[in-house]
Amino acid sequence: MRETSLGLVELVVRRALMVWALGMVCLLPISARAAAGVTVGGGISVGMVVLYRALVNTWVRPDRWRRGRFALLGVWLVKWPVVGALLYFAMKDWQVSPLWLCAGVGLVPAVVTAVAVWVHFRADWETRAALEGK
Repeated sequence: MRETSLGLVELVVRRALMVWALGMVCLLPISARAAAGVTVGGGISVGMVVLYRALVNTWVRPDRWRRGRFALLGVWLVKWPVVGALLYFAMKDWQVSPLWLCAGVGLVPAVVTAVAVWVHFRADWETRAALEGK
């Protein structure tokens, strides 16, 4: 069961990276501020998922060293000040668009929702197809 859930997280990260790259490329000719907002927001969003996945993988595996667990716990505690500083500099110095920054942060939740809907309807379709074939 663990492999399935980790496979789903990997699927979400891959799809989020694809949508993130597509969003940056499509927005760059339109507005540099919009592309910068999606870049920073999407980086935060994808980075959080990757960090939480590494934290969970390290924390639940008994063969990991105790030192690795404490290092990841330290990273987890430091992440909020780093994210806050990144948002501060993005808004103040880089002058990214706040709306597009929020769109970038919402990238991973949107991809998670799309993948969940896709998995639900795919499973439902396979069940219906199997029942109709009998």
